Amino acid sequence: MDYKQTERLLQRKGLKKTKLRHALIRYFIKTQHAQSYADIKLALTEATDKSTLYRNLTAFEQVGLIHSINDHSGVTKYAFGEAPIQGNEHAHFVCECCETVYCMDGLAPLQLDVPKGFKANKVQTIIRGTCADC
Repeated sequence: MDYKQTERLLQRKGLKKTKLRHALIRYFIKTQHAQSYADIKLALTEATDKSTLYRNLTAFEQVGLIHSINDHSGVTKYAFGEAPIQGNEHAHFVCECCETVYCMDGLAPLQLDVPKGFKANKVQTIIRGTCADC
C-alpha cells in the first residue's frame, strides 16, 4: 500500500494523517499475524513514545483498522482488520512453540448456549497448537 492509499484510508476512517499512522498501516498490512506492542515498537523506524503509540493503536481499534486479541498470555496482540462483529467472528490460533497469534478468518468461534438468565456478548475462541512454520 503506497502513501496515497494509506492517506485515503485514514481519511475514510476520519483520522488525521501523520507519519506514524502511515507507518503503522504499512506495518500492519505487511504482517501476516498479530503483533504485540513490543513487536510494533521494535519494527517502527521512527522514534515514538509509549503513550503516543498506544493512543494511535487505540484510535485504529476504535475506527476498525485493527482489532485486539487477548490470547491469555498477558500481552495484548493487534491484528489488521476490523474487530469481529456479530455474525462475522473468527477464531485465533496461538502457536505454543513460537507464540505467534494468527487470525483464522473463515473459522467461526464455537457457538455456546448459555444458561437461562445469562446473556453472552462475545465469544472468543483460542486454538492452541503448533503453526505450519514450527
